[in-house]
Amino acid sequence: MARAVTESQNPLTKSIDIVDPSGMVRLLRQSDAQMFSGFDVWSCINDEAILESLAQAALRMSRLLTNANSVIFMSGAGTSGRIAHLLAREFNRVLHERRLPEVFVPLMAGGEAALIQAQEAAEDSVTISIKDLEKEIPANLNRGMYIGITAGLSAPYVGSQLDHLLENEKFDTVLVGFNPLQLARASKIEGWGRTVKSVIERAMENPRFTLVNPVYGPESITGSTRMKGGSMTKIAIETIFAVALQLALASRDGGEKPDATEDNLLPLREPVLKSIDRFRATVDATYRHIDAIGEVVRLAGMSLRSGGRIHYLGRGVPGLMGIVDASECPPTFGADLYDVRGYLYEGWEFLGFGTAGMKARGRAYEIGHDFFESEVLPDLTKGDLVVGVAVQSLGESTLRLLAEAAKRKARTALILITTDRPKASDLPDTLTHRCIVRVPTLGFTAGINNEAELALKLVLNALTTGAHVMAGKIYGNVMIDLRISNSKLYDRATGLVSSLASVPESAARRALHHAIYREAATDEKVASVSVATNVQRAVTRSRIIPLAILLASGRFTFEQAEEKLEAEPRVRRIIEDIVSQTKL
Repeated sequence: MARAVTESQNPLTKSIDIVDPSGMVRLLRQSDAQMFSGFDVWSCINDEAILESLAQAALRMSRLLTNANSVIFMSGAGTSGRIAHLLAREFNRVLHERRLPEVFVPLMAGGEAALIQAQEAAEDSVTISIKDLEKEIPANLNRGMYIGITAGLSAPYVGSQLDHLLENEKFDTVLVGFNPLQLARASKIEGWGRTVKSVIERAMENPRFTLVNPVYGPESITGSTRMKGGSMTKIAIETIFAVALQLALASRDGGEKPDATEDNLLPLREPVLKSIDRFRATVDATYRHIDAIGEVVRLAGMSLRSGGRIHYLGRGVPGLMGIVDASECPPTFGADLYDVRGYLYEGWEFLGFGTAGMKARGRAYEIGHDFFESEVLPDLTKGDLVVGVAVQSLGESTLRLLAEAAKRKARTALILITTDRPKASDLPDTLTHRCIVRVPTLGFTAGINNEAELALKLVLNALTTGAHVMAGKIYGNVMIDLRISNSKLYDRATGLVSSLASVPESAARRALHHAIYREAATDEKVASVSVATNVQRAVTRSRIIPLAILLASGRFTFEQAEEKLEAEPRVRRIIEDIVSQTKL
């Protein structure tokens, strides 16, 4: 079967590991342009079919925004779940300010704990996904909408919830994903008996279902859907919400609104296109600041390469975006949980969670400025980088902590997204670097910063991606040290070993088994162990894929492979040596 587009290598960024930091950002700019220009023969977000699907979802959503007995679920796993949580929270704030019922409910595999650490058991469990859904359906429900987000059309958490609701006549369903339908996940999920692809194909026959399916091409770093996948999710769903809110407010207040119906969505084409064009202008404006972004990438890479850490400080949604960006580094790059951390001025209260309960989960769940000041700040070294993140203005707490970090000789930087050139007097004078990104507008209406937040996301993604490239986590544009925490990542690991070691998938599976269990195995032995068991064992191991690549080459015993990685952790160097020796 052909590889999913979102899991393929992007030819635009294959040299990202050998260029300088500004060059990395230029390559990311080219890749991100595919969100609007499209990829290969597939539909992009500007195609008429995609515009119509966005308009249809917006029209159906608008009917629920004025109905107190309605609910709109936004669901996903991993990056998609974090984006769903962030958007649902912000949409409810907007509705509250406009005296509309707060109807959005986020569903995230693993719950609030997954904002910080992936919850592997929940991501693949159909039983958990249905329980999560059922417990949130109101007893007095009048109408509902389910928006499932799965960048690769592959998440069992979303597929099973969609399947569960297809026959419920109270619900409209929307699926947002970025692989062509024919490349959706077709392998059966353990304990389910269905495939995500079969569920989507069944859904396509349901008149209450909408598929939002622009194809943006391969990710800048292979398989890292936190990047274009997260950005495109934000663009698509915020476009739906912007148009739906316009319709709902006009309906409630008696204002003029487009005369759209299910049979005539053409009147919504213009507001949908307007929203997309604003996002495109934001992306273009962000990447005009190549050198400023490149310098903060360089500082971040220096920190990780020297054994230092990266710390984000912020308030409100920008601070939360720092936390989300940091939380995605361990599963994406195989990074240590504390290599990149985010701290939010308001702490867990900002998200409506009980602080005591979340802190009881351990140090990883300490996200407040108070914890950073008392426990992290005293131990900062000159190898650390502390980054203030903000839209339009910095908070006093962030300013003060940046100054304190500078006193301890740590590197300090500011990432500020703004519509105006800030006065020098308004900025800290002790910063190692200032990355000021000017955008045309903050958001689609007053009090909403959704466009500026996309700009911030692009910069944060560039920072952590470039830093981990510099730290040796990437070969070409392929992640080779990701943590195998669910069945999807196990499949991805098999493909990586097969591709990079140039061996059949059967040999790749044997090498993965060898790396996971520390013993060689036959094909029969490999087949006798379930994927779930492999994942359970692999999640406790480090450097699984680098080890498996070396083992698959046939040039190393397990002990020799471990010794090689200890002596030279830059796996790219080892792989190049293997290739060059093969050619001799």
